[in-house]
Amino acid sequence: MSMWLTLTKIEPSLVEEVLEKREPLVRSSTGDTFACDYRNLDAVAEGRAEVEMGAADWTTVYPWLARSVGHGSSAVNEHGPGDASEFVLTLDEVRRVAEGLVTEGWASRNATAWAVSSKDRGLEDLGPFFAAAAVEEKAVVGKVN
Repeated sequence: MSMWLTLTKIEPSLVEEVLEKREPLVRSSTGDTFACDYRNLDAVAEGRAEVEMGAADWTTVYPWLARSVGHGSSAVNEHGPGDASEFVLTLDEVRRVAEGLVTEGWASRNATAWAVSSKDRGLEDLGPFFAAAAVEEKAVVGKVN
């Protein structure tokens, strides 16, 4: 059984509205959405943390990767459909996450442009997604379910 991480770019002006209403956002544009199997991401990050740092808790070894998938982010709702929690990253947080993913080795400073047409995304596409969001001056809303 998979758990999917879904991230969607939004206008920064919507962040306060989303947090005040504590309601999930409707996702409509696939070009502004990143989705991948969260369990695969978790397994890769855990394995890399163990090999590189001798630590099993990847969320402390790679805090920017953890932040990109909702750890320590502002919650929109505690339990939505399927017991998932939605989270929001402001434009400033998106910029810091984009830079942090480069620092942690999850993205390149010369990352290629975000491929809007790609349907099968993997962990290697997370950095370019955040880099594109930062350049486009977008906030991000996410969910793992």
